[in-house]
Amino acid sequence: MKEQSFNEWLDALKAKINIVDVVSGYVTLTTKGGRYWACCPFHHEKTPSFTVDEQRGSYYCFGCHVGGDAIKFVMDIENIDFMSAIKILASKVGMQVPEFKSKKQGESVAKKKERLYQLMREAALFYHDCLKSDGGKIARDYLAKRAISKSTATTFGLGYSPDYQGLPSHLKSLGYNELEMIEAGACGQKDGRVFDVMAGRLIVPIIDGMKRVIAFGGRVLTSEKQMKYRNTNDTIIFNKKCEVFGQNLLRQLKLKQAVTSVIMVEGYMDVISLYQAGVYNVVASMGTALNVRQAEIVKRFCGTVYVCYDGDTAGQAATLRSLDIFYGAGLNVKVVSLPDNLDPDEYVRAYGTESFSEQLAKALPLFEYKLRVLAKGYDMGVAEEQGKYVVEAVNILKTLPTPAQTDAYIPLVAKISGLSTDTVRRQLMQGSVFADDGTPKLLTQQQKRKDGKYYKAMRYVLYVLFGGVEGLAFDRDMSLYCDDDEHKKLYDYYRSNADGDISLDDLAELEKEIPEAGEALAEGRKVNDRAAKGYFDDCVRTLENEFVKKQRKMLLKAYSESDSEEEKSRLLAQISAIQKKK
Repeated sequence: MKEQSFNEWLDALKAKINIVDVVSGYVTLTTKGGRYWACCPFHHEKTPSFTVDEQRGSYYCFGCHVGGDAIKFVMDIENIDFMSAIKILASKVGMQVPEFKSKKQGESVAKKKERLYQLMREAALFYHDCLKSDGGKIARDYLAKRAISKSTATTFGLGYSPDYQGLPSHLKSLGYNELEMIEAGACGQKDGRVFDVMAGRLIVPIIDGMKRVIAFGGRVLTSEKQMKYRNTNDTIIFNKKCEVFGQNLLRQLKLKQAVTSVIMVEGYMDVISLYQAGVYNVVASMGTALNVRQAEIVKRFCGTVYVCYDGDTAGQAATLRSLDIFYGAGLNVKVVSLPDNLDPDEYVRAYGTESFSEQLAKALPLFEYKLRVLAKGYDMGVAEEQGKYVVEAVNILKTLPTPAQTDAYIPLVAKISGLSTDTVRRQLMQGSVFADDGTPKLLTQQQKRKDGKYYKAMRYVLYVLFGGVEGLAFDRDMSLYCDDDEHKKLYDYYRSNADGDISLDDLAELEKEIPEAGEALAEGRKVNDRAAKGYFDDCVRTLENEFVKKQRKMLLKAYSESDSEEEKSRLLAQISAIQKKK
């Protein structure tokens, strides 16, 4: 079928779909104001903020801001791709999905995939039966050694491959040919003979979000010199980079309850052991090389991920690689570092579920973890090492999205390095680029210079507060107007010492660590005493106006990004009030 004819078919499907019928299959809808409402199925809430517009054929949540049409809803709620959602919706309205023709083979790719899915399901059933047979004792003994129960083995469909020819013979008896076995990845071929690539291994089926067996992982059980784990190679139904192990069970969990976080581990056995211990919100990246597609799968379930990789060196390196990928996907990232270099499977078997939960509670936010791991590469007892650490730490701080978050981490960098917070702040302002000789490359004085209405006004206000103009008193709280970190520091110093003897000498002394103190002195000396009162009042008005402008800009931005009429009305009222205040 050509692309245009498929588009025509898709339009026909959309015309038959009633989004209310689709959504009501997953949540209970109530009518209000011409729309249908429910508690959002994509995030936990007590008051309904999820709405369905039957006329427009769309849905939207005012809480978590997800929305779209019926196809998008099925993709999100089922955690599946576009074509899988199309198939579900087509079956609901009695339509057949068009088949795409393979130019190379002249047959239906969709039909071939369905055939291979069935083959892999039969292979999984064969392996599971072998596990329960007399010949599967070696695999059962291994599971018993790992404390994996029969119930858990059944939940995950674990199996055993007895030899090289058992699976091919079984699949042949069911009518599958050797080419299909190879294309599915279940078998390989050598010297013209097809064989089971997982022979002699414990079998872990990999199941996708549609509950289809798409691949296998095999764990060696003998002392032979083989790779410990072997995975199915990529096929037309399996791409390792586009799957996470355990997502089928996580999807079932989400249908029963709110999933507020997902724990990402490395291997199959980590997922299996944690699940058996009652930790159900866990998936594995099937190795250490996490990628963007896998991060996006996790994001479909929730907004927070706990990265809990193995405690060995390779595991820690994998953790560092994965952090930026998760963060780039928009997830709130926390890092769990298990003691004694244990992996999650070993830890939960040794110490139990409660202790593992305690480790989750100790998880470090992404940037704190980065800063602490970075520190392990420096000797803080050596001055040169302290400085180099701060330079590298500042590079990490610069990736934080807001000045507030950056400021919050400065004390931690200071504590780790043993240097002052002011030193860290100066490094942050001056830049953290290395020169060719490996020393920090500072910006020039001209580059460091800050200018504008705000800086001129705040500098003079600080000059006055430190006693720069005799008889000019001022008792207003100016903390809200301090946009610069150094100004905040100077104003905090002033408030802490305002009841004592404070003077311009203090401001001059502070210049050693806070350059803006010198700028304030210079600004104050430009104004003669006769003009001081009027100039000071102008500076205060300037700071007030700059503050109001900043608030108004933030509210206007929020207004432009909001899709809620109720929220827009509230924002307009605030904008109007600020304008009157100005």
